[in-house]
Amino acid sequence: MIFKIKKYFRGKVNKHYQDELINKLNQEHQKLFSLVGEMDEAVEKGKIRKLKKLVNSFKKELELHVLYEDTNLYEHLYLRYHYYEDVRLAIKRKHDEIKGIAVAVQAFIDTHKELHSVDEFKKDFEGIKQVLVKRVSFEEEVLYDIYNTNQNTSKIIFKLEKFR
Repeated sequence: MIFKIKKYFRGKVNKHYQDELINKLNQEHQKLFSLVGEMDEAVEKGKIRKLKKLVNSFKKELELHVLYEDTNLYEHLYLRYHYYEDVRLAIKRKHDEIKGIAVAVQAFIDTHKELHSVDEFKKDFEGIKQVLVKRVSFEEEVLYDIYNTNQNTSKIIFKLEKFR
């Protein structure tokens, strides 16, 4: 029930600049990484029941995080660079990447929801962690800087394209 309420409020589009947005997104990143650490620990200790709960929590938190980014961060960037098609398209490509990551995480969760093979889970989980670390690094080093500052459009495109 609480998840549905959070999801509802996060689904509300906010196109305006928000001073606290980046802090909130960073806190969510920390929460996601905390869950990843707990999942690692549960795998190492063989606590399958706890791992199942953590995977479910991780799925929900990631879904809420992506929704919050979509309706706040990306909506604002699309509005801000509405007249700069090249910047808007570069932002859209990065936005589509996070949607792809969310789909990959969902596929991972669907594949391992019954945890038939902990070894297979561990192998796939390593891949998921690497993708998440890379994506969070991009967001915190590049995207949030673009959100917080006014920059030359060619500089923005360079930053967006350089970080792969």
